[in-house]
Amino acid sequence: MLNFGVSVATVPTHTTDISATTSANSPVRVAVRIRPIEANTPGELRSRAEQTPCIEATGNSIVLLPTHVDDDCSQRGGIVGGTRTEFHHSFGSAVSQQEVFDSAVAPLLATFASGQNVAIMAYGQTGSGKTYTMGMGMSSVSGSDESSGIIPRALEWVFTQAPSKVTIELAELYNGKVNALTAGNQHAATAADALSLLQTGLRRRQTAATNANAMSSQSHAVFTVTVLWPGQRKATKLRFADLAGSERLADTQAEGKRLAEAKAINKSLLTLGRVVAALASATPTFVPYRDDPLTFLLKDVIGGDAQTLLLACVAGNEASRAETASTLAFAKRALAVKRHKPSGMLAGRLGSAAEEAKRRIAAEAEAEKLRNM
Repeated sequence: MLNFGVSVATVPTHTTDISATTSANSPVRVAVRIRPIEANTPGELRSRAEQTPCIEATGNSIVLLPTHVDDDCSQRGGIVGGTRTEFHHSFGSAVSQQEVFDSAVAPLLATFASGQNVAIMAYGQTGSGKTYTMGMGMSSVSGSDESSGIIPRALEWVFTQAPSKVTIELAELYNGKVNALTAGNQHAATAADALSLLQTGLRRRQTAATNANAMSSQSHAVFTVTVLWPGQRKATKLRFADLAGSERLADTQAEGKRLAEAKAINKSLLTLGRVVAALASATPTFVPYRDDPLTFLLKDVIGGDAQTLLLACVAGNEASRAETASTLAFAKRALAVKRHKPSGMLAGRLGSAAEEAKRRIAAEAEAEKLRNM
């Protein structure tokens, strides 16, 4: 298991709020976390490139270091080697699980307690530490306090607030299909109850060994905590999305079932990228939520009524430069996502078809008018 955990007292804080530089109506906050490079780890580090950093956290910014390799990895998605990109939070490889929670997650929980839906989504390549950071792996769910991820800490917080009712639900999106991993909404009386139900569901999640990760998630997992707070008539939802990692097929050399899984994962992530790009535009006219089950499932998380934290996890070594640059480009686009009024955009193919029908009816009416002149 990865070991991000260190004493908070010995770690410099790499978190700065940049709300002044982002849109006031932005529903997405973005944090980047760098996985440690663990030297001499059997089966993980096989070359010097895997032990050479390609990225660093400086204050609230992430710097993609210049490459010394003459290939096409020096610039991906507008992120150029040697340039600095500012995010709401940046966490270097020495930052602990507790600091990530306190800095990036705790403020959102206060929003959640006030009655607003909240979502936390982990994005990044396979093996970049998403599942560990979220606390959605079997070992991290039941791990020590120091290594516990966001979900166990968030559940502990929820139950300290004396909620009236809590239910949990775990689902996965595997090969384009949504599978329930818990038997519907399960009531939880304590944080331990909720974690036990989560563990039971996670045992059913699709995982496999690949060239990129010895225990790679082959599905996107969405864990939903629904809470009815005292004095409130409507329940609010706290969603955690642990997205399966993108993999370059040439690197993983996947075949058969693994190849089909990788293609499905990459397709859904590409569609997610198009949704984010559309929502980041000034006046989106088409948002392809319906192009993939993942984006349809998360349509109220990205650009909807939820306040969302995007955790972009990166491996941080030279061998992962291309994937790291791609993840940073996605995170940079997410900074520009705006909350648009429903009347100002079309939510996927259904909205697009309706708009097209309106235009056709108007054109036919105009043609009929001309014929009668």
